[in-house]
Amino acid sequence: MNRIVTFIIAAAMTLGSYAARAAGDAKAAELLAQARAAIGGEKQIATVKGLACAGTVQRSIGDRQVSGELTIDLQMPDKIVRADSISPMGDSALVVTEQGLNGDILIRSSRVINGPPGMVIRMPPPPAPGSDAEAQAIRNTRAEFARFVVAMLLTPPSVLPVEFSYAGEAESPDGKADVLDMQGEASFAGKLFLDKTSHRPLMIAYRGAVPRMVMQTQRGPAPPPGSPSHAEPAAPPPPDIVDINLFFDDYKPVDGIQLPHHISRAVGGQTNEEWTFRSIKVNPAFKPETFRAR
Repeated sequence: MNRIVTFIIAAAMTLGSYAARAAGDAKAAELLAQARAAIGGEKQIATVKGLACAGTVQRSIGDRQVSGELTIDLQMPDKIVRADSISPMGDSALVVTEQGLNGDILIRSSRVINGPPGMVIRMPPPPAPGSDAEAQAIRNTRAEFARFVVAMLLTPPSVLPVEFSYAGEAESPDGKADVLDMQGEASFAGKLFLDKTSHRPLMIAYRGAVPRMVMQTQRGPAPPPGSPSHAEPAAPPPPDIVDINLFFDDYKPVDGIQLPHHISRAVGGQTNEEWTFRSIKVNPAFKPETFRAR
């Protein structure tokens, strides 16, 4: 994950004069217009109704680094699904997880492919339908959807309207950035950093729950039903709320729009995940089951 060292430094950027807020929404609108022009223009962006991103993911799980395949499919205004295929044990066994949202329906699933006999990989169960935990998971996923769409297209989805206001300038050894505050429904908040030279998105910073993937592995005969080791994993404790930064680089043109092909995430100042897209398709023809809860 050495590619993102320079952007990790950017996470230490401090905002300049907070008095700049007096410029208000007019300044924010001007900066957003510049940024949209820099990635392709308002007219071209407005034609985008869906994206299909495919590539690789590197992730820290505890003290281990794992890698695998990643796809992110989204369709405006309210559908997104992310699928990861990783080998947590370093062998041929693949753990395939899917998470996302289709309107108000939460998508959560996991399965093991090519696992050897007697191998069991258990993950925390999805929240119970209709529970407060499910409602919170829907809000969190919708917020993730909005952040991803803003990062890619600089236009929030209609399912989660976002208001932008000017927050000043930020500076790091790598350069300067204009900073916009983002505010939306259900306590959605964050800061969007736009490079002062290219005007393209550099980073989104926000407060959020620590992303967590907990797996239990077992080799050998399955334990008998009713035994402690056969029990389903207990629901994890509430996650900590920390600073999270998403960094964007490696912009490439796709159907007239400059899109970032490398995204990394730092949690509490430590990089724990990065995505490298081999391909991004604009307005693909999705299969009917793409956004179906499994």
